[in-house]
Amino acid sequence: MSSLRKFFVSREQITNKRVVLTGPDVPHIRTVLRLKVGDSIHVISDSDKLLTVRLIEVKSKVVHGEVIASETIYMESPLAVHLGQALTKANKFDVILRKSVELGVCSVTPLVTERCIVKIYPVKRRDKIERWKKIARESSKQCGRSKVPQVAENIETLEAFCRNNREQDLKLVFWELEENQFLKDLKLKEVPCSVAVLIGPEGGFSQVEVEKARQYGFQTVSLGPRILRAETAPLVALTLLQSLWGDL
Repeated sequence: MSSLRKFFVSREQITNKRVVLTGPDVPHIRTVLRLKVGDSIHVISDSDKLLTVRLIEVKSKVVHGEVIASETIYMESPLAVHLGQALTKANKFDVILRKSVELGVCSVTPLVTERCIVKIYPVKRRDKIERWKKIARESSKQCGRSKVPQVAENIETLEAFCRNNREQDLKLVFWELEENQFLKDLKLKEVPCSVAVLIGPEGGFSQVEVEKARQYGFQTVSLGPRILRAETAPLVALTLLQSLWGDL
């Protein structure tokens, strides 16, 4: 496995085999990694191409490089999982996000629900979102993914998540009060390519919230007879989904 460091950039930063890196990537390259002109890094944009880039200019606020090699990589799951995760106490949401990225999640949407203990005031929401986006990027680098999962631009309601994901092939609510239906019991006409998943907070979803999700086509499923912690449930759900229809 290559020892070159990996950086994610937007497509606009790559033009005619030239790459421009800005923002926090610059001090990381200059100060932390101490890379110089002539050194190489790996760069990934929104594609299945891994670019090898040789640095040609390293300045205080911008780094320029040239693409010297390109190879196709297949690191993303064939199952696009869109996770709607209710806010959780302390740093549990950060942990859930990191592990979800490792388990191949496609997008993560933080949700405010009836029983959420955590309250994030509007003035602090932007900072939280930016922190979660940074965690997604860092986790993607760590586990070798070729794409950074999308973190929603805002903390949404359960109904907004359901409405925005109504077109997914399969829509599931993992609910502790569901006793009769498990993933293996689902009657599917074909293998799903996309799944929307709802996971509740420490107190779970209310009956009203579950009924609202059902109105949008979500099915309730169980994760077994034991009550799982809020930070455990999404990881178990993602593992099961990837094992059934993904790449685990």
